[in-house]
Amino acid sequence: MNRGFLSSVVNTRAYMEAEKEWVVELQRYHRYWYDLIVNRHEVAEYFDSRQLIVDYLKRVKAEVEAGLEKRFVYFICSRERVRFNTKKSPSYIPLTRATKLHLIIGKNQTKKTIRCSFFDEQRRKFYKPDIEVSEKYITIKDAEGNLFTQSVHDFLENVKISVGLDSRVEYVGYTKNPESRPTNGKHTGLSDMLHRLADNGRDSFIYFNLFKIITKATNQKFMLNFAMANAITDEIDVELEGKILEKCFIFYFDAAGQDRNKKNELAELKTNLQGLSKDQNIKKIHFHYEFEEPTEYGVLSSSQISPNSRHIFTIQKTEDGVEITHKDGQIRVFP
Repeated sequence: MNRGFLSSVVNTRAYMEAEKEWVVELQRYHRYWYDLIVNRHEVAEYFDSRQLIVDYLKRVKAEVEAGLEKRFVYFICSRERVRFNTKKSPSYIPLTRATKLHLIIGKNQTKKTIRCSFFDEQRRKFYKPDIEVSEKYITIKDAEGNLFTQSVHDFLENVKISVGLDSRVEYVGYTKNPESRPTNGKHTGLSDMLHRLADNGRDSFIYFNLFKIITKATNQKFMLNFAMANAITDEIDVELEGKILEKCFIFYFDAAGQDRNKKNELAELKTNLQGLSKDQNIKKIHFHYEFEEPTEYGVLSSSQISPNSRHIFTIQKTEDGVEITHKDGQIRVFP
Protein backbone atom coordinates (compact mmCIF):
# COMPACT_ATOMS: atom_id res chain seq x y z
CA MET A 1 0.00 0.00 0.00
CA ASN A 2 1.76 3.15 -1.21
CA ARG A 3 1.15 6.73 -0.21
CA GLY A 4 -1.50 8.44 -2.32
CA PHE A 5 -3.12 5.30 -3.71
CA LEU A 6 -6.54 7.00 -3.39
CA SER A 7 -5.39 10.40 -4.62
CA SER A 8 -8.21 10.51 -7.18
CA VAL A 9 -10.68 11.29 -4.38
CA VAL A 10 -9.27 14.79 -3.86
CA ASN A 11 -10.23 15.74 -7.43
CA THR A 12 -13.92 14.97 -7.00
CA ARG A 13 -16.20 17.98 -6.75
CA ALA A 14 -17.88 16.75 -3.57
CA TYR A 15 -14.52 16.50 -1.80
CA MET A 16 -13.00 19.70 -3.15
CA GLU A 17 -15.98 21.81 -2.08
CA ALA A 18 -16.28 20.21 1.36
CA GLU A 19 -15.26 22.02 4.55
CA LYS A 20 -12.33 20.15 6.04
CA GLU A 21 -10.37 19.75 9.25
CA TRP A 22 -7.36 17.65 10.16
CA VAL A 23 -7.37 15.31 13.14
CA VAL A 24 -3.83 14.37 14.19
CA GLU A 25 -3.10 11.51 16.60
CA LEU A 26 0.07 9.75 17.70
CA GLN A 27 0.46 6.51 15.77
CA ARG A 28 3.84 5.29 16.98
CA TYR A 29 6.78 6.57 18.98
CA HIS A 30 10.28 5.54 19.99
CA ARG A 31 12.18 7.10 22.86
CA TYR A 32 15.84 6.69 23.66
CA TRP A 33 18.22 8.07 26.24
CA TYR A 34 20.94 10.07 24.53
CA ASP A 35 23.53 8.67 26.94
CA LEU A 36 23.22 5.37 25.05
CA ILE A 37 24.53 7.16 21.96
CA VAL A 38 27.37 9.02 23.66
CA ASN A 39 28.57 6.20 25.93
CA ARG A 40 27.92 3.37 23.51
CA HIS A 41 30.15 0.72 25.17
CA GLU A 42 29.35 1.47 28.81
CA VAL A 43 27.48 -1.80 29.35
CA ALA A 44 30.35 -3.85 27.90
CA GLU A 45 33.03 -3.46 25.24
CA TYR A 46 31.31 -5.99 22.99
CA PHE A 47 27.93 -4.26 23.38
CA ASP A 48 27.31 -1.20 21.18
CA SER A 49 24.14 0.55 22.37
CA ARG A 50 24.43 3.27 19.72
CA GLN A 51 24.50 0.75 16.88
CA LEU A 52 21.46 -1.05 18.29
CA ILE A 53 19.50 2.22 18.28
CA VAL A 54 20.67 3.17 14.77
CA ASP A 55 19.80 -0.28 13.38
CA TYR A 56 16.35 -0.15 14.97
CA LEU A 57 15.64 3.30 13.55
CA LYS A 58 16.78 2.15 10.10
CA ARG A 59 14.28 -0.72 10.28
CA VAL A 60 11.47 1.62 11.31
CA LYS A 61 12.36 4.01 8.49
CA ALA A 62 12.34 1.14 5.96
CA GLU A 63 8.90 0.02 7.18
CA VAL A 64 7.54 3.56 6.84
CA GLU A 65 8.99 4.08 3.36
CA ALA A 66 7.63 0.73 2.18
CA GLY A 67 4.08 1.79 2.97
CA LEU A 68 2.40 5.10 3.70
CA GLU A 69 5.55 7.21 3.84
CA LYS A 70 5.70 9.83 6.58
CA ARG A 71 8.16 12.13 8.27
CA PHE A 72 9.31 11.68 11.87
CA VAL A 73 8.61 14.58 14.22
CA TYR A 74 11.10 14.46 17.07
CA PHE A 75 11.14 16.04 20.50
CA ILE A 76 14.49 16.63 22.18
CA CYS A 77 13.64 16.46 25.88
CA SER A 78 15.27 16.61 29.28
CA ARG A 79 14.32 14.93 32.55
CA GLU A 80 15.71 15.12 36.04
CA ARG A 81 18.63 12.73 36.23
CA VAL A 82 17.87 9.29 37.71
CA ARG A 83 20.51 6.79 38.81
CA PHE A 84 20.55 3.63 40.88
CA ASN A 85 22.01 4.15 44.34
CA THR A 86 24.91 1.71 44.28
CA LYS A 87 25.61 2.29 47.97
CA LYS A 88 22.42 0.38 48.82
CA SER A 89 21.98 -3.15 47.50
CA PRO A 90 18.60 -4.38 46.22
CA SER A 91 16.70 -6.35 48.85
CA TYR A 92 13.83 -8.83 48.75
CA ILE A 93 10.80 -8.71 51.07
CA PRO A 94 9.39 -12.27 51.44
CA LEU A 95 6.11 -11.12 52.99
CA THR A 96 5.15 -8.95 50.02
CA ARG A 97 7.32 -10.77 47.45
CA ALA A 98 8.59 -7.37 46.34
CA THR A 99 12.13 -6.24 45.60
CA LYS A 100 13.35 -2.91 46.95
CA LEU A 101 15.59 -0.80 44.71
CA HIS A 102 17.17 2.52 45.57
CA LEU A 103 17.42 5.59 43.35
CA ILE A 104 19.16 8.96 43.40
CA ILE A 105 17.27 11.72 41.61
CA GLY A 106 18.29 15.11 40.27
CA LYS A 107 20.98 17.65 40.98
CA ASN A 108 20.16 17.57 44.69
CA GLN A 109 20.75 13.81 44.88
CA THR A 110 17.32 13.08 46.35
CA LYS A 111 17.10 9.49 47.57
CA LYS A 112 14.04 7.40 46.73
CA THR A 113 13.11 3.76 47.29
CA ILE A 114 10.94 1.88 44.81
CA ARG A 115 9.35 -1.58 45.01
CA CYS A 116 8.56 -3.98 42.22
CA SER A 117 7.64 -7.64 41.89
CA PHE A 118 8.90 -10.16 39.34
CA PHE A 119 6.55 -12.78 37.96
CA ASP A 120 7.55 -16.05 36.27
CA GLU A 121 5.00 -16.52 33.47
CA GLN A 122 5.92 -20.17 32.94
CA ARG A 123 5.62 -21.22 36.58
CA ARG A 124 2.83 -18.71 37.25
CA LYS A 125 4.33 -17.38 40.45
CA PHE A 126 6.40 -14.51 41.81
CA TYR A 127 10.09 -15.13 42.34
CA LYS A 128 13.17 -13.56 43.88
CA PRO A 129 15.52 -12.47 41.08
CA ASP A 130 19.27 -12.05 41.24
CA ILE A 131 19.94 -8.38 40.56
CA GLU A 132 23.06 -6.36 39.91
CA VAL A 133 23.02 -2.59 39.51
CA SER A 134 25.44 0.07 38.41
CA GLU A 135 24.49 3.74 38.41
CA LYS A 136 22.92 3.57 34.94
CA TYR A 137 22.10 -0.10 34.38
CA ILE A 138 20.34 -3.01 35.98
CA THR A 139 20.96 -6.69 35.17
CA ILE A 140 18.31 -9.21 36.19
CA LYS A 141 18.62 -12.99 36.18
CA ASP A 142 15.20 -14.52 35.67
CA ALA A 143 13.90 -17.83 37.01
CA GLU A 144 15.34 -19.65 33.97
CA GLY A 145 18.80 -18.20 34.54
CA ASN A 146 18.63 -15.77 31.61
CA LEU A 147 20.29 -12.38 32.04
CA PHE A 148 18.58 -9.15 30.99
CA THR A 149 20.27 -5.75 31.11
CA GLN A 150 18.38 -2.46 30.86
CA SER A 151 19.15 1.19 31.41
CA VAL A 152 17.63 2.75 34.52
CA HIS A 153 15.14 4.65 32.34
CA ASP A 154 14.05 1.66 30.27
CA PHE A 155 13.59 -0.32 33.46
CA LEU A 156 11.41 2.34 35.11
CA GLU A 157 9.29 2.69 31.99
CA ASN A 158 8.88 -1.05 31.45
CA VAL A 159 7.80 -1.77 35.02
CA LYS A 160 5.62 1.37 34.98
CA ILE A 161 7.05 2.86 38.14
CA SER A 162 6.32 6.54 38.73
CA VAL A 163 8.90 8.71 40.48
CA GLY A 164 7.05 11.99 39.90
CA LEU A 165 9.02 13.30 36.91
CA ASP A 166 8.17 14.62 33.45
CA SER A 167 9.98 15.07 30.14
CA ARG A 168 10.49 18.74 29.32
CA VAL A 169 10.43 19.45 25.58
CA GLU A 170 13.44 21.60 24.72
CA TYR A 171 13.37 21.40 20.91
CA VAL A 172 11.07 20.14 18.14
CA GLY A 173 12.19 19.08 14.65
CA TYR A 174 11.31 16.72 11.82
CA THR A 175 13.36 14.33 9.72
CA LYS A 176 13.20 11.69 7.03
CA ASN A 177 16.27 9.95 8.46
CA PRO A 178 15.93 9.30 12.22
CA GLU A 179 19.04 7.10 12.26
CA SER A 180 21.17 10.18 11.47
CA ARG A 181 19.25 13.31 12.49
CA PRO A 182 19.56 14.15 15.32
CA THR A 183 21.01 10.78 16.36
CA ASN A 184 24.49 11.48 14.99
CA GLY A 185 24.85 14.49 17.32
CA LYS A 186 25.50 16.97 14.49
CA HIS A 187 22.48 19.06 15.40
CA THR A 188 22.48 22.64 16.65
CA GLY A 189 19.36 22.27 18.80
CA LEU A 190 20.72 19.15 20.48
CA SER A 191 24.17 20.67 21.02
CA ASP A 192 22.69 23.82 22.55
CA MET A 193 20.51 21.81 24.92
CA LEU A 194 23.34 19.53 26.03
CA HIS A 195 25.47 22.60 26.74
CA ARG A 196 22.73 24.26 28.80
CA LEU A 197 22.00 21.13 30.80
CA ALA A 198 25.58 19.93 31.30
CA ASP A 199 25.66 20.76 35.01
CA ASN A 200 21.95 20.94 35.71
CA GLY A 201 21.32 17.39 36.90
CA ARG A 202 19.20 16.41 33.89
CA ASP A 203 19.28 13.60 31.32
CA SER A 204 18.61 14.09 27.60
CA PHE A 205 16.16 12.08 25.50
CA ILE A 206 14.95 12.00 21.93
CA TYR A 207 11.37 11.04 21.14
CA PHE A 208 10.63 10.07 17.53
CA ASN A 209 6.94 10.33 16.65
CA LEU A 210 4.88 9.14 13.70
CA PHE A 211 1.40 10.61 13.35
CA LYS A 212 -1.86 9.55 11.76
CA ILE A 213 -3.60 12.45 10.03
CA ILE A 214 -7.28 12.04 9.21
CA THR A 215 -8.96 14.61 6.98
CA LYS A 216 -12.58 15.02 8.06
CA ALA A 217 -14.73 16.67 5.42
CA THR A 218 -18.39 17.62 5.30
CA ASN A 219 -20.34 18.60 2.19
CA GLN A 220 -23.93 19.54 3.03
CA LYS A 221 -24.83 20.10 -0.62
CA PHE A 222 -23.92 16.55 -1.60
CA MET A 223 -24.93 15.16 1.82
CA LEU A 224 -21.55 13.45 2.12
CA ASN A 225 -19.05 13.09 4.94
CA PHE A 226 -15.45 12.01 4.38
CA ALA A 227 -12.86 10.69 6.84
CA MET A 228 -9.67 9.75 5.02
CA ALA A 229 -6.02 9.53 5.98
CA ASN A 230 -3.94 12.21 4.30
CA ALA A 231 -1.29 9.57 3.59
CA ILE A 232 -3.85 7.68 1.49
CA THR A 233 -4.96 10.68 -0.58
CA ASP A 234 -1.62 12.54 -0.48
CA GLU A 235 -3.65 15.74 -0.66
CA ILE A 236 -0.75 17.34 1.21
CA ASP A 237 2.57 15.78 0.19
CA VAL A 238 4.77 14.03 2.73
CA GLU A 239 7.36 16.81 3.04
CA LEU A 240 4.86 19.61 3.59
CA GLU A 241 2.88 17.40 5.95
CA GLY A 242 6.00 16.91 8.09
CA LYS A 243 6.83 20.62 8.09
CA ILE A 244 3.32 21.58 9.19
CA LEU A 245 3.29 19.07 12.05
CA GLU A 246 6.75 20.19 13.18
CA LYS A 247 5.82 23.89 13.21
CA CYS A 248 2.55 23.24 15.05
CA PHE A 249 4.38 21.41 17.85
CA ILE A 250 7.12 24.06 17.94
CA PHE A 251 4.58 26.74 18.78
CA TYR A 252 2.44 24.54 21.02
CA PHE A 253 5.37 23.72 23.31
CA ASP A 254 7.00 27.11 22.62
CA ALA A 255 10.24 25.94 24.26
CA ALA A 256 12.47 28.67 25.64
CA GLY A 257 15.52 27.07 24.03
CA GLN A 258 14.10 27.20 20.50
CA ASP A 259 13.95 30.96 19.97
CA ARG A 260 16.79 31.23 17.48
CA ASN A 261 14.66 30.93 14.34
CA LYS A 262 11.16 31.54 15.70
CA LYS A 263 10.41 34.51 13.44
CA ASN A 264 11.03 32.57 10.23
CA GLU A 265 9.28 29.46 11.57
CA LEU A 266 6.18 31.48 12.45
CA ALA A 267 6.12 33.06 9.00
CA GLU A 268 6.36 29.61 7.42
CA LEU A 269 3.57 28.21 9.60
CA LYS A 270 1.30 31.15 8.75
CA THR A 271 1.93 30.64 5.04
CA ASN A 272 1.27 26.91 5.22
CA LEU A 273 -1.91 27.26 7.30
CA GLN A 274 -3.14 29.94 4.92
CA GLY A 275 -2.42 27.62 2.00
CA LEU A 276 -4.33 24.75 3.62
CA SER A 277 -7.31 27.01 4.17
CA LYS A 278 -7.32 28.64 0.73
CA ASP A 279 -6.27 25.77 -1.52
CA GLN A 280 -7.64 22.68 0.28
CA ASN A 281 -10.34 24.28 2.44
CA ILE A 282 -8.72 22.77 5.56
CA LYS A 283 -9.56 25.30 8.26
CA LYS A 284 -8.35 23.72 11.51
CA ILE A 285 -5.90 21.12 12.79
CA HIS A 286 -6.87 19.19 15.92
CA PHE A 287 -4.08 17.43 17.85
CA HIS A 288 -4.24 14.62 20.39
CA TYR A 289 -0.84 13.51 21.68
CA GLU A 290 -1.00 10.65 24.18
CA PHE A 291 0.73 7.30 24.59
CA GLU A 292 -1.50 4.28 24.06
CA GLU A 293 -0.06 2.67 27.19
CA PRO A 294 0.31 5.24 29.99
CA THR A 295 3.82 5.70 31.35
CA GLU A 296 5.55 8.48 33.22
CA TYR A 297 7.83 8.91 30.21
CA GLY A 298 4.73 10.03 28.31
CA VAL A 299 4.23 12.99 30.65
CA LEU A 300 5.53 15.94 28.64
CA SER A 301 5.94 19.60 29.49
CA SER A 302 7.84 22.68 28.34
CA SER A 303 8.72 26.14 29.58
CA GLN A 304 5.14 27.13 28.58
CA ILE A 305 3.16 23.90 29.01
CA SER A 306 2.41 22.20 32.33
CA PRO A 307 3.23 18.48 32.70
CA ASN A 308 0.51 16.29 31.22
CA SER A 309 0.19 12.86 29.65
CA ARG A 310 -2.45 14.20 27.23
CA HIS A 311 -1.86 17.18 24.97
CA ILE A 312 -5.06 18.16 23.18
CA PHE A 313 -5.19 21.40 21.20
CA THR A 314 -6.39 23.02 17.98
CA ILE A 315 -4.40 25.25 15.63
CA GLN A 316 -5.77 27.59 12.99
CA LYS A 317 -4.81 30.75 11.11
CA THR A 318 -6.97 33.75 12.03
CA GLU A 319 -6.81 37.47 11.30
CA ASP A 320 -4.80 37.89 14.50
CA GLY A 321 -2.18 35.27 13.62
CA VAL A 322 -1.64 31.62 14.52
CA GLU A 323 -4.19 30.70 17.18
CA ILE A 324 -3.74 27.73 19.52
CA THR A 325 -6.77 26.67 21.55
CA HIS A 326 -6.18 24.28 24.45
CA LYS A 327 -8.67 21.70 25.67
CA ASP A 328 -9.42 23.83 28.75
CA GLY A 329 -10.34 26.79 26.54
CA GLN A 330 -7.10 28.73 26.96
CA ILE A 331 -6.13 30.54 23.77
CA ARG A 332 -2.65 31.63 22.74
CA VAL A 333 -2.07 33.78 19.67
CA PHE A 334 1.21 34.22 17.79
CA PRO A 335 0.75 37.42 15.73
